[in-house]
Amino acid sequence: MRRVLPILLAALLICACAVADTAPVRMDPPPQSEPTQAEGELASYDLEFPADMPLEARNFVLQARAQFELHPFEKLPKANEYTYWYYHDKREIGWCSVFQIWCAYHSGVRLIHYNLKEQLPEDAVFTAMEGRVGNVYKAFDKQGRWLSGTEGAVPRPGYVVIYGVRGSTPYTHIAIVESVTPLGGSLYELTTVEGNINSTIKRMNYRYDARPAQPYYNMSVVPEAEITRQNCQYTLQKNNWYITGFGATWL
Repeated sequence: MRRVLPILLAALLICACAVADTAPVRMDPPPQSEPTQAEGELASYDLEFPADMPLEARNFVLQARAQFELHPFEKLPKANEYTYWYYHDKREIGWCSVFQIWCAYHSGVRLIHYNLKEQLPEDAVFTAMEGRVGNVYKAFDKQGRWLSGTEGAVPRPGYVVIYGVRGSTPYTHIAIVESVTPLGGSLYELTTVEGNINSTIKRMNYRYDARPAQPYYNMSVVPEAEITRQNCQYTLQKNNWYITGFGATWL
């Protein structure tokens, strides 16, 4: 028995270290993200990005797209690889924000808590390491990087988008903006990558009006005859959702 106990303790220590290596985001303060991939190291999926978009922000989008391609519209359990990486256990929980954290960590994007006291430099590329969508909003707002979707905000690729529910919470779901196409006036076509849409990873394609005639009605479907994107969901997830705003991960 005396020999078995040290062996068991050693085994437990090895397991604990292995878990710590696979999911360092539980550390407080947030950990350093992995170094971002070199230009061209990730599949590009023929996406075009603004010339001034930082490499970390580009790879944030490409990581999200790669996860979609890995699990396209596949039903995932609520306790999955992303939640286990973040929480270190098998809890079943909404994981839309955990998904964007995973993509950020694996592309070199800095992770912060919403109550970070320091002001980040203007060239910082970051997102919030917060499971609660409302706290993601707080993190961007405190850094002066929150763009209100009900007050004319225009997103860019690599931003995060937060959705609200009319008559209820303004912080119900979060996703990553893959592309933005101006359509004239205040109308834009957005393609997003979203974790935990009915327990799947989806690409969504829809229209966003930065200055809608009726407040909180700033999302609409792309007319069928004008659909150009492939492998997306073109219907709105919920008819009572609206875009609360965008977190500017980069400037």
